[in-house]
Formats: sequence, structure tokens, C-alpha cells
Amino acid sequence: MARAGLGPQWECRLANDIDAAKGAAYSNRWGGKEIVLGDVSNLRSEDFRGCADLAWASFPCQDLSLAGNGAGLNGTRSGAFGGFWRQMETLQHENRAPAIVVLENVCGALTANEGKDFSLLVDTIVQGGYRVGPMVMDAVHFLPQSRPRLFVVAVRDELVIPGALVSDTPGDLWHPRHLHGFGGRCLLRPRERFG
Repeated sequence: MARAGLGPQWECRLANDIDAAKGAAYSNRWGGKEIVLGDVSNLRSEDFRGCADLAWASFPCQDLSLAGNGAGLNGTRSGAFGGFWRQMETLQHENRAPAIVVLENVCGALTANEGKDFSLLVDTIVQGGYRVGPMVMDAVHFLPQSRPRLFVVAVRDELVIPGALVSDTPGDLWHPRHLHGFGGRCLLRPRERFG
């Protein structure tokens, strides 16, 4: 439900979920015009109307979470990232790649398979022509509950990012110590791309 957080100044061109109950909740709130139910891998190019500025994805966390089965990005659920990214590659081939991609997941995504999955995820995005900035946001800074979540923000290489939004060093509020070590390792060691 990223749409609720983004607010009315954003126009939603496509919403997707595999879960019918979530699709119904979306339709009840905003109507059913943009929602396409089903596996993200099965979306068609024509489901993506025009050229979006932002693609936001929150793929299932069960294979990445500390309580999960440890399958990581190769798991049947968290592997949905591969299907999502293949859709982004299709849009890139059609010159319709979004300017910004945001991925949201559990912080366990940082350490799944000893950090190899996170490195692969970042490398895949970087090889797709994006600059990547991971951060952890905890709801405790906005609400009376703690719920830390990982956000990976990717911006097309050719876009200029305002200087006020860029920092040469991590900030402890959005970049906890356990995130510091990943930045350089991920971006400096490209691996075989995902999927």
C-alpha cells in the first residue's frame, strides 16, 4: 500500500499483488482500474501504461527474514524480486524504465545467505543502470512502535540528484552500523546478474 504513503500528488499507473485479499483491499480504497492480480512475472508489457517515474516493490520476505527458511532470493516467495526485475528490464528495452525504483523489505534481507543475496540484489540493480542507496527506516521515528524496514532506493545513472539529498558518508539514523559494511562491498564487486 505504498500508494497511501505517497499521497494524492502521485498518479498510480499499475498496482500488482498475487494475494486476492490485498487486491480487494486496494480496490475498496482506490477502485480496481490499476490493480492486476497475479504473479509479477506474468505481467505483460501493456499492463505498464506509459512511462512511470517511480516503481515501488515490496516482495515477500519469508525467505529473507530471520524467522524464515533461509532460501533467500532463490526461495519461492522472495524470489519474486527476479520476476519484478525482469519487468524492469523489459521496460528498459522499451525505453520506458522508471527514473526511480524503491524496494522495501525486512532487514534480514541484508544478512540472508551471509549477505550474498543483498550483494546480488544491489549488483543487479547497478548493472541495470541505476545508482543505489540502501537505508533502514524504523517506524519509531514516526509512530509509537518500532518496526525497522530496509529500503533500497535506486535512481537512473543519468539523473541528477539534488546535492541536499546526497551524502558522502552514512548517517547513523538511516544507516545503522550493520548497513555500513555492505555499501562498498556491494558496489565494488559486481557479480553475475540475478535471474
